[in-house]
Amino acid sequence: MKIYKLYVRDEYLEMIKSGKKKIEVRVAYPQIKGIKPKDKILFNDLVPAEVISVKRYETFRQVLREEPIEKIFPDNPSFEKALGRFHEMYPKWKENRYGVIAIKFHLLKPKSKGEQK
Repeated sequence: MKIYKLYVRDEYLEMIKSGKKKIEVRVAYPQIKGIKPKDKILFNDLVPAEVISVKRYETFRQVLREEPIEKIFPDNPSFEKALGRFHEMYPKWKENRYGVIAIKFHLLKPKSKGEQK
């Protein structure tokens, strides 16, 4: 089991904390392409989660065809708007070079002060 630190925009962090965002989609950079079920994610050094599954895709368009958009972007934009958001975050050459991964996760409860050792 490995711990990955992932950073998201504040608006997406709020969606993750609320439990509405359940899939994180990223370019499959070498440092995260090995992520697998049971690995842990720490979003913005604050929000712990556990990986349920990881799927690899060639493009963001493919992800949006196969995964529920509302679990990636809980405000449920249109297909084209969702695709536009990805292309604002990542240049097309990175998508083409590395491919894309969709990481399904569930939130973990942060340990209370009494549980930490």
